[in-house]
Amino acid sequence: MGALKDAESSKPLFWGRYAELRPEQITLIREQSDIAFVPWGALEWHCQHAPIGLDSVKAEGICHAIAQRMGGVVLPAIPMGVNTIKPFKGFPHSIDFSGELVAEVAAGFCSQLADEGFRIVVLLTGHYPPEHVAALEAGACKAWEAYPDIDFVVWADNELMGKAYKGDHAGATETSFQLLFDSSNVDLTLLPDRALTLDGDGVMGEDPRDASEERGRRQLAIAVDAAVARIEAIRSKDKASPK
Repeated sequence: MGALKDAESSKPLFWGRYAELRPEQITLIREQSDIAFVPWGALEWHCQHAPIGLDSVKAEGICHAIAQRMGGVVLPAIPMGVNTIKPFKGFPHSIDFSGELVAEVAAGFCSQLADEGFRIVVLLTGHYPPEHVAALEAGACKAWEAYPDIDFVVWADNELMGKAYKGDHAGATETSFQLLFDSSNVDLTLLPDRALTLDGDGVMGEDPRDASEERGRRQLAIAVDAAVARIEAIRSKDKASPK
């Protein structure tokens, strides 16, 4: 569990990893900042140089950074990807799920967290094919029908970075995040001495050899600033809404 200071109120602003917290710690965090972050990832091929769970590592790391600014709890990453690179390009070591199943799981997490008293639930995905994002949004909408006073939002990390950095697959952007969050699982020496392709290597975007931890840090700062602005806008809207 971490603690920061709220600039306006000077009250402790707590955050923590949900699975590692005791009940009283969760209650304390919720009283200070009633946000729950659900990192969403996948298990899929990310070329030879990066781990299968890169999307989950990325989503969880970004959620931790946002929570350190805004407070709240961060759940363990859920590695359930729709339209992974397995059906897309036939790469192995990829576990693919249907949109219907992912939507049901997302709805379940959203509803359960709302029932636990969280007022803002953020599904932040590091895996962002349109079919996957649509499944998460469908789940959030189903939960909203049961809990219309709760804000359920779905964000993808490439969306939070705007035009500053392009989302990719196993390219320089994703590899930079992996280097930032866990460099021990990256080995660029395994890449072939040639140009990388989507069909041959499962790499889309800039060459991962252009990745760096420093770039990952810059990407993270942009994503966190965007997320903080969105959460502040949600809170402002909620305060202005008649009860």
